[in-house]
Amino acid sequence: MGDMFNIFDKKYKSIVRLANKKRDAKCWDEASKLYGQAISLMGLNKDSFRYLVQQGNCLKEAGKFDQSLEVYQKASNISDDDSDLHLQMGHLYKLMNRDNDSMREYQKSFNLDPNNICAQEEIEKSGGLAIVRKSAHLNEDSKDIHTIWLDVTDFVVYVKHNQSLSGIQRVIANLALYLKKADIPGYRIVAVVPEYDNYKIFSVSTRWFLDLVEVFDQIDVSRKHIDPLLQKVMDSRVQVFPKKNDIFMVAGAFWIYPHYDNIMHLRHIGMRFGLFIHDLIQIRMPEYVARDATDKFNIQFSDVLDIADFILANSEYVAEDIRQFIDERKNYSLPIEAVVLPTELRSSDTNIAIQNQEILDIARTDYVISVSTIEVRKNHKLLIKTWEKLREEFGDNTPALVLVGKWGWEIDDFKRYVEEKGYIGDWLFIFNGISDLDMEYLYKHSMFSIYPSFAEGFGLPIGESLVYGIPCIASETTSMPEVGGEFVRYIDPFDWEASYPTIRQVIADRDDLKQWREWIQKDFHPKTWNQFCEEFYNAIMRNAQKLYDVPPCANCPIPEGKFILGGSHDILNMARRNEKIITFRSARQKWWLPANHWGAWTQRRRAEIQFISECAAGEIIDIFIRLHREVSNESDPIAILNAGTGDHAFRLSEHPTLFKLSGIVTDGGVVRIYLLGRGKFPSNERFIGWSGIAYCRQGNAEMLTRTIDSIIQPGCLPSAIPFETTTTVELI
Repeated sequence: MGDMFNIFDKKYKSIVRLANKKRDAKCWDEASKLYGQAISLMGLNKDSFRYLVQQGNCLKEAGKFDQSLEVYQKASNISDDDSDLHLQMGHLYKLMNRDNDSMREYQKSFNLDPNNICAQEEIEKSGGLAIVRKSAHLNEDSKDIHTIWLDVTDFVVYVKHNQSLSGIQRVIANLALYLKKADIPGYRIVAVVPEYDNYKIFSVSTRWFLDLVEVFDQIDVSRKHIDPLLQKVMDSRVQVFPKKNDIFMVAGAFWIYPHYDNIMHLRHIGMRFGLFIHDLIQIRMPEYVARDATDKFNIQFSDVLDIADFILANSEYVAEDIRQFIDERKNYSLPIEAVVLPTELRSSDTNIAIQNQEILDIARTDYVISVSTIEVRKNHKLLIKTWEKLREEFGDNTPALVLVGKWGWEIDDFKRYVEEKGYIGDWLFIFNGISDLDMEYLYKHSMFSIYPSFAEGFGLPIGESLVYGIPCIASETTSMPEVGGEFVRYIDPFDWEASYPTIRQVIADRDDLKQWREWIQKDFHPKTWNQFCEEFYNAIMRNAQKLYDVPPCANCPIPEGKFILGGSHDILNMARRNEKIITFRSARQKWWLPANHWGAWTQRRRAEIQFISECAAGEIIDIFIRLHREVSNESDPIAILNAGTGDHAFRLSEHPTLFKLSGIVTDGGVVRIYLLGRGKFPSNERFIGWSGIAYCRQGNAEMLTRTIDSIIQPGCLPSAIPFETTTTVELI
């Protein structure tokens, strides 16, 4: 018996040695067959496990992916706790373009051995963060694993020019930091920095991005700390390709991007698009922002709503404001949900060692703090008027006023006033660009904080004050009472004289202030960033999962009998006239250049239009469409259009011309128009220009008249058409 065992042992070892030689010589087919012979002799057991892995590796290298997978699965049935096996399976799935399976196996490999550098590198190449994740979803079918692409562009752009974070950037920072602990069943979260104008999306190294975020926790933050990390983030970019039922999420300033055409195209393949809105102040209260900012916001907000699947808002107030806006200005509805921001600053757990001597000196005195960008909307004028009166009454016993924030819009008069009065450095102290730790120190050593802003989407400084146990006096408008609740005392930001007694009270009555502070420290329970981030990502999943079986479709219902335009100037005109902002911009289904001030060009000879009509499937409609070509002295090309009832040909000129064709409505009320440019066009970059569209049911004379009247407006009495004037001077 012993002799037989020795013969058997020598035989399989001889085969394995030969297999190893063939493997090292990269003779993959021969090596895999030899490993197979050895396994046949040994049987499927723990002793043959390593040879199964080697056989799978050789089959993988030979390009026999299905056979390789079958062998790896046999090995997995013997032992599923081998890190290298799951690493190799990850490589195999990657070669098979099964990205979700690949990432699952790399994660399993890293879970089993956190020192497996290869697994870590593979996870982080895709923009993920290599941390041990033990959730059950690692065993789910790959079709149930999707990616939340978190756009961090706003943060990256902001820190190129700033050394401290504003409210929106703090939100993005904390959403990213949550990735260290996020373990969301069925989803992974990847930070991306898209190039919107180039139609490309790039993931960035989550590890480098988190290092960039965390540098702002340092006391002394400077460009020498920020710029190298920022460069590492940008150097780590890898192009990614979102898939069906992935979610692309913008949580920053969505209006800073040139256009969202790439997102619109990705939605056509089933990717979902969500927005986190911080406020609508730019368009609801335009007096507080520059005109060009209002115009940009109007255009971009209309465009993103027309392609969004759902909206999240930072407060119940903003959520309701968005609902009202869509009801007033759009002709569709969207899921809108409030994910209320937290009431805490991302605080250090250690004692703060402050090096700024001016801050240390102020902290030894009595002072009141106000944290916000110093701009007209934040209402610093109320503070100066109040402090002037306080100093008349209390003299030098009046606490100092400390303003923390960068200089903003329409503030030159304010700045000139306090400088010429000699207030700065006497009883008024202004800090720009200090670190979060410096600001935390100033909060904790203040008597109370004050936040007299005219309007806010949320008002983070109110919550920050409370979380440090510091009383706050804030405006009674917009979302601010939602943030402060019963713990804050409120004032009318539009009436400084009426506000004065509330502010005076806590300065004059220190016992009242002491009791107020003790009550906050005892009973106020802040909402944490962890709670917010968990709610945020859960809301994304909840909204996305409702859409799994819903065919992707733009929010582009076009009303019957109305001539619909598509230029950015048209959006601004509709906004100024308080009309419904309905455009054809999201009906640019395929092969269109970004919309411009009058409409859009096709970027190829062939293009497609798709919109939702008010008609039933099968109904025949008349379509009126305004088209033109670029300016040229050469002969005019033609446009051939087909909306389901056959081809219609039209001669194009440089002058926008209205053309009529018939079409048939398809399922869901959808109308599809296929365009073909034939002949010589002035350039090969722009072909057919589209600037307007209308439709009506065939045979309905009343609707036809209404449609024509919307295209060619009949005259009326001058008194029936109000006009706007822009008066910048007054008669004296």
